Amino acid sequence: MSLIIDASVQARRIIEKLLAVKPGEEVIIVCDTATDMRMAYALAAAVQAAGAEFTICITPSRNPGDRSTNVNKVIEAAYHGADVSIGLTRSSGAAIYNRALWERLKAKRIRHCSMVMRDMDNWIKGGALADYEALFAEGERLAEIWRQGKTIEITTPAGTEFRASIAGEVVFVECGKAHLPGMQMAFSDGEVSQMPNEGTAHGRLVIDGPICYIGSHAEPVTLEVANGRVVKCYGEGPAARRLRQILEEVENADNIAEIGIGLNPMSLRNGDFEEEKKARGNVHVALGSNLTYGGTVYSPVHIDMVETVAKPPVQKLAD
Repeated sequence: MSLIIDASVQARRIIEKLLAVKPGEEVIIVCDTATDMRMAYALAAAVQAAGAEFTICITPSRNPGDRSTNVNKVIEAAYHGADVSIGLTRSSGAAIYNRALWERLKAKRIRHCSMVMRDMDNWIKGGALADYEALFAEGERLAEIWRQGKTIEITTPAGTEFRASIAGEVVFVECGKAHLPGMQMAFSDGEVSQMPNEGTAHGRLVIDGPICYIGSHAEPVTLEVANGRVVKCYGEGPAARRLRQILEEVENADNIAEIGIGLNPMSLRNGDFEEEKKARGNVHVALGSNLTYGGTVYSPVHIDMVETVAKPPVQKLAD
């Protein structure tokens, strides 16, 4: 019973405070067959209490590479009638990484909250308990610094030595507020991210944190990167073997799509990539589609990979 009560409180917070849903607005909640529908119903109740209208859409669950950055045409059309979108697909990022939603965001015709690949724990523990007003202000400050840079360099104690050009790319602040058209957030939240200039990333990534679709792993996975693509994946453990399979079988899964810095001091180090990538001092690099970041590379996957360190891993944003 206490779980349901806590979820209801957080749903009201998300709808009323973070998304600032107003009376008469239309809210679409996109789920899949793996979604914990208690989350969807709590959000729907909060939307109704705010005087707005909700529509819940359920799409098939998708495996990696199986149109897992796509939604069906019915949902694509439904975005055109919505003021607010909430993504709750549990099996994939389809409800956030699809092209139709991002075209609406770019045109500032909708605002969005992503809760894809999350469960009830992400609502009521860890990063969900952060002060999002303070976190958003910090994210804006970091983004302003980031926008001045031309290159980014990442080093970690585990052995990452990575560099990419970033000049001119959009910097995204995902720090728990999306109260205006064109804004997007997640929940739980706390990151600033950007796409590198296509084809410029190079170096070595040593992934010792959880990986989307794979989870946590005992042995680090090492990726060699050249000209914006993964050219080799090292490691003998099951995580490395699974990632090699995805890289070999899924279109453009080798593309370096995103670099993100975690800011949330409340996020847990619990093996959940959605939770850990938001944690202060962590960095994540994503593979696959970069369309939602303004790029030209389509892939049916977007795979966040977390590098966990004891101190901030981004060494510098250089002129």
